[in-house]
Amino acid sequence: MKNTIALIMLLMPLMVSAQGFPGGDPQQMQVMMQKAKEMQACMQHVDQVKMQAFQQRAQRMGEEVKALCAAGKRDEALNTAISYSQEIAADSAMKEVKRCAEIMKGVMPDLSADISDYKDDGSEQHICD
Repeated sequence: MKNTIALIMLLMPLMVSAQGFPGGDPQQMQVMMQKAKEMQACMQHVDQVKMQAFQQRAQRMGEEVKALCAAGKRDEALNTAISYSQEIAADSAMKEVKRCAEIMKGVMPDLSADISDYKDDGSEQHICD
């Protein structure tokens, strides 16, 4: 959770300049700070041990998918990634993270977009590409 808040704080100047606020609008910065505090309070209810386990497992999954792709097992790589994505999206801790990320909606880029189950967007791009 501390890492999330630290990341938000580090990204704020970039977000302000990217949103066209030369020098930073004090009122907008105040809103961002308030939203960051709300998100921090929300994240205190998320099981941090579980989140750390997800992070470690995601790294292993990424390596596994890369290995499957390198071995030419494209379908297996895709199925592995989809299965893991659906498992994460169904987890109660990840649902809570997604709910907490909604607090920052409109203030920061959509953080909840990374926490969703797999949906085929019709794209021709494959996970191995």
